[in-house]
Amino acid sequence: MWKRKYSIKEQYGTLGHFLKGDEDCHYIGQRYIENTNIFARREWRGVKDTGVAFGYWMYTWVKMAGLVARNPVRMAKAFWKYRWLSAYLTAPAMVDRWTEGDRGPVLKCDLVAIDCMISDTIDTIWKMIRADRRFGENKHTEKTIAIDYTLPKHIFFGFPDYNAINIQQQAAFMVPLLRKELGGYYLDQSVSVGIPGDMCTLPLVETGVAVEGEYPDIGNFWLSTNNPCDANMMDNTAMYRALSDDGRKPVYVVNSPLMYDDPTTREFGVHELYAAIDFLEQQTGEKFNWVTFKEHLAKTNQVNREELERWDIFANTSSATLNPVVQALYRIYFYQQGGTKYFAASSKKTLKLFQKAAEKQIKTFPKTRHRALAWSCGSTYYTHGSGWLYNCWGILCVINMDSLTGHNIIELDDEAELMEDLADCYSHSPMRTHTVGGNRHILQMWETAEKFNCDTIIMYDDVGCKGMASAAGLLEEEFNKYRDKYNIIWMPHSLMDPRIVPPAEARRAVNQYMQSVLHEEPLDPTLVDFDDSMGW
Repeated sequence: MWKRKYSIKEQYGTLGHFLKGDEDCHYIGQRYIENTNIFARREWRGVKDTGVAFGYWMYTWVKMAGLVARNPVRMAKAFWKYRWLSAYLTAPAMVDRWTEGDRGPVLKCDLVAIDCMISDTIDTIWKMIRADRRFGENKHTEKTIAIDYTLPKHIFFGFPDYNAINIQQQAAFMVPLLRKELGGYYLDQSVSVGIPGDMCTLPLVETGVAVEGEYPDIGNFWLSTNNPCDANMMDNTAMYRALSDDGRKPVYVVNSPLMYDDPTTREFGVHELYAAIDFLEQQTGEKFNWVTFKEHLAKTNQVNREELERWDIFANTSSATLNPVVQALYRIYFYQQGGTKYFAASSKKTLKLFQKAAEKQIKTFPKTRHRALAWSCGSTYYTHGSGWLYNCWGILCVINMDSLTGHNIIELDDEAELMEDLADCYSHSPMRTHTVGGNRHILQMWETAEKFNCDTIIMYDDVGCKGMASAAGLLEEEFNKYRDKYNIIWMPHSLMDPRIVPPAEARRAVNQYMQSVLHEEPLDPTLVDFDDSMGW
């Protein structure tokens, strides 16, 4: 049941404001269906912006329909077999959820970036399903390589006739972003076979997909990795059994040194890449193609250069045009995919929007009260929580920890330097760069907060992460040194399972700090306390 909490006149004041979508407060919560975070109607952003948002929303449906139309029978079988695939039906709702409150250049930029991720995901899912032996082996089956989702695809572009698929990314990691409760289902499957449930929920969900037999059967071999952390390596046995067909397919583990910035470990990282290329040459019967490999790296370098320009605008102006939800996911997704055609094109478009807003000195997030650095690993089932921070309290997460990964420019003219740079990139994966290799990486939050002109630290607190929990005392000691300079807010979550720490509990922790410590009033009172337990 939905009923309006504020009249249109209260919300907009005049017809002119209504037509432009201007309002003192967006009152986002009044549009939610009760007990959900689902809109009862589309968000009115004014005539122009509503048209732009609706166009991209419809375009998402067209792309999803196009995926099914490629082979309706095969796709129908896949939807029947793989529970996780149903999550992608909520992609249009995801577009709305990730752009709540967006207006003007921010809306356009976010939709360009989201469209890139949707296009790349649809392409990846199609390549995975068309090669799946479960629905009939074909010419694509042996030309598709299953790899660990935290393994960047760069070296695989040296084998241009093959498609590498970050298989857990589509079947496990992305699932709670789209349907928050679905991660809990797979977690329960892991616990049902005797795996303790009090650990990081990410490997539990990945293992649950394996327990259910829901990883597609593609390719003739499997590449794993030790990234990002010890907990994630726990699931390697389950992954090995599921993705090597109980040992019938060859497996290679691409290791990265944990002490990645120690000069003595660089040789090991380079050796691992050459060994992986050797393994691929043996399995494919093809020689590594340095030309296509370098072409891909050149495109990846260009996107990284453009990203560094965007970071300069984030750090030094109020004209950034990506909201914190999209900025974080776009960067993490790019780390794994590299300079594909989708990211190369979208990166140019987003940079132009950044530059245009900066030239005109547009204050793209006008409700900003606090500039925040989001540190540690954020929730997947409540990724759009950073959007709530801005819309409710005016806390703009300017940058987040997992975005600051794999942005080094790779030397292309000297092979030895190229491989060293690439090994460095492989070592700097999301959830790993700042959580292993010594305390100094965790404490880089202070220099990062200063660089991006932040006055607030949002400290994501994953209750299942034993590694970060062991550093809690160290962090509190450091926080005591900086409390006069920064507002420091712990925001609890359980990464993949909203039943353990519901989004409402995360919001409550922020509400208490903002009201009791800073004595501030919310920008949007409809978002302070609402029940989204039944919503996606």
